[in-house]
Amino acid sequence: MALFIPELAAPTLISFIQHRLVISKIATDISKSVDNIRWNGDTINFPVFSRTAVATNIANKGSVTPSEIDGTNSTAPINHVSASVKYHKDTLRSSGGEILANLALADLGGAMATKMDLDLMNEAINNAVLKSACASADAITGAELEKGFALFGDKQNIDEFACILINSKLFPSMLAMDGFTSSALTYTQQGNGIVQQQCCGYYRGIPVMLSDNGNRTGTTPECKTLIIKKGGLGFAMKQGIEFDESYNNTSFYTTITADSYAAQKLLDTDKVVLIAKTIT
Repeated sequence: MALFIPELAAPTLISFIQHRLVISKIATDISKSVDNIRWNGDTINFPVFSRTAVATNIANKGSVTPSEIDGTNSTAPINHVSASVKYHKDTLRSSGGEILANLALADLGGAMATKMDLDLMNEAINNAVLKSACASADAITGAELEKGFALFGDKQNIDEFACILINSKLFPSMLAMDGFTSSALTYTQQGNGIVQQQCCGYYRGIPVMLSDNGNRTGTTPECKTLIIKKGGLGFAMKQGIEFDESYNNTSFYTTITADSYAAQKLLDTDKVVLIAKTIT
């Protein structure tokens, strides 16, 4: 017996994916602006616009020279994202179809979200241009965090930032910072240290998000911290998710596979700072 009607299950799966995203949730989502035709091929285009206007003083009866707005495309590879689960006929008999269907969708959605976040995390870390070194692999100080902010120059307005993304191993470091917990400072926020929806608090009014997905890897792992501005990262996901549900009448297992297509991109190198012990 089939558990899913694909047309009904797809929106539910997408909602599970959206709920489980972390770094992708603060990225610019252009999914709805990408039609099916543009998903053909190996790459997708992300629109990027550079600011070119320059203000000058105009002499009496003088003129101004317009600068052309440069609208370019930044390409990103299209990744085929898929996850698959299976259940035994006895499991269906004992647990019920509705419960099993919800568990399967939650499992598939979580797996696909994790992979999409990993791809975007790798994109941000591997292509960051603004970088700052810290002393320890698994700790960070307030001074080191401030060195990262200094790379933005005078463009440090709170409304420009999406989040500070840290590995959970750096959470104790945040709790040790006066700038995160001291009530004597005007820019600390009440409730810091309480984790809600992956946000563990605010530093200088900017959300501090926890994610262990791809930011502490390798044979000698070290934490990678990202300070991300709005518009710095982008992603797209094809809205049409395909389902395949097949039953094996000798093993009594039903396999459910869901797949879609996604693309991730660091859109603006001036809007992402990487802080790590090893900077290359």
